[in-house]
Amino acid sequence: MPDIKDSVGVGGGNRGHDVALVQAMLKVIKNAKGVAYLPSNYDGAYGKDTKTAIIAFQTDHKLIAGPPAPPAKGGPPAKGPAPAPIPAVALDKEGLVTKDGLTIKQLNKQLAAPYDGMRVIEGMKTVYIAGDAAGAKTSGHNITTDPQLDATFRARDAKLVRIIFERHGIVLWLTPTGHRRTVAEQAAEVHTKAGPGESNHNFGRAVDIGFKGFQWVRGDGTIKKDADWLNALEAAKPAQANAFWDARDAIALKEIGLFRLQFERVHLQAHDDATVSMVKSLAALLTAVGTMKWEPRYKSDLGLGKTLYDVGTAKTIWAGNATVTKAMVAEVLSKKTAKTVAEKDVKESDLKDLRTLLKKEFETADANWQKWTPIAP
Repeated sequence: MPDIKDSVGVGGGNRGHDVALVQAMLKVIKNAKGVAYLPSNYDGAYGKDTKTAIIAFQTDHKLIAGPPAPPAKGGPPAKGPAPAPIPAVALDKEGLVTKDGLTIKQLNKQLAAPYDGMRVIEGMKTVYIAGDAAGAKTSGHNITTDPQLDATFRARDAKLVRIIFERHGIVLWLTPTGHRRTVAEQAAEVHTKAGPGESNHNFGRAVDIGFKGFQWVRGDGTIKKDADWLNALEAAKPAQANAFWDARDAIALKEIGLFRLQFERVHLQAHDDATVSMVKSLAALLTAVGTMKWEPRYKSDLGLGKTLYDVGTAKTIWAGNATVTKAMVAEVLSKKTAKTVAEKDVKESDLKDLRTLLKKEFETADANWQKWTPIAP
């Protein structure tokens, strides 16, 4: 049910969010002639149109005292006691909508679905329609039971879904690609700075979590539904779309202890990037679960247990294009065969085989993603 936090109108607090909500109600409620009480678009700014609309609504619904009746002329006096006057507290002040007054209650009575679910967040001016409780419950359940997310992290995400629905009536969800990603899936991502195995997504400690089926009320009172995120709202009102993300983050970051990326609003993760080196953490995991020793960006001992060789970036290694030389392959083959192999005897197929072995190390790390631990920079 639409609810204002303070008064709106003549002498009222007229805070933007309260004004916007009352205006939106007066925009969608029609008078006896089928005309909206508010002729202009709602905008959260109290002015002449809003004052006139409030008084017109109050007058039509007899929520304010009318002019005093003229004194009776002539004729015998009325028999019996005079009717008791209506107590002043039973009526609202002309042009003022108070938090618990008759006018706001009558406005709510006049709203038909889905407008009876109109909401506004304090400090904002975009009115929206509250989401479905069942949808929020399903979203939270899906996150809580997702085996591809770190247990502690997923509990925080589910808590975020619950709190933001309880507080704002907004449903959050994870996109199909917003859960844990395999190393292969990370390699296919184009809107990311992280290479394969270098993203928190690869280790179940990051999600893309945002607004599901969000419905907002345009200035003219019509409802617009955003299929994904807040794309339509962002196109129409970028500052207000950003404010909704800020409302999410006010809970996620300050109350639950999640972290965001400055360049990607949908993304939330388990830790602050300033405290964790993803390349060091990946190198540690590769060493722990594979057959080679690794160091960041990226060096490998090729399983020889001595010199570390530069073998390329995570992207090049995963693509099968690791930086390998005939000298490196000759060393590997010499150890493997217990015979000295000269560089001139190394074939192109041998180079390819070594690149395959290096990629295999990443595949092993991917299969053991739950053993990943954050390493400080």
